[in-house]
Amino acid sequence: MKYVRLSAEELQELEKEFIDFLVVNGITATDWVAIKENEPLNADEIINQFSDVVWESIMRSTKYLNKVEKTTAYYFKCNTNDIALKKIIKGDNGAEMFTALKDYKKVREEEMFDMIQSGCTISDGNDYNMLN
Repeated sequence: MKYVRLSAEELQELEKEFIDFLVVNGITATDWVAIKENEPLNADEIINQFSDVVWESIMRSTKYLNKVEKTTAYYFKCNTNDIALKKIIKGDNGAEMFTALKDYKKVREEEMFDMIQSGCTISDGNDYNMLN
């Protein structure tokens, strides 16, 4: 898998989208019941593929990530070819802001997913843009 498998709860929330995914892949409701009962490994692979499709869609549409820790906040703008960072560090006498720009080391979506796995959250960009 490219990303991680969706949880049972996430799959439940995306039931309509999963049904659409099955239909697009030529799997009817009857086929799906049979696959789950008779070919559990194949059913797992189909769920894994759907999970990757969902995560890929989320990553492609995401433009901003945030990570807020006790004394440091990171605000990322995920551009097509690079990531812009605004980092705020709270100190005893106020706060300092640092900025940086770096190219992706991996494919954009994979690097962003890794950032989410390490504690970043998807953002609407308001915090990042407010710091201009």
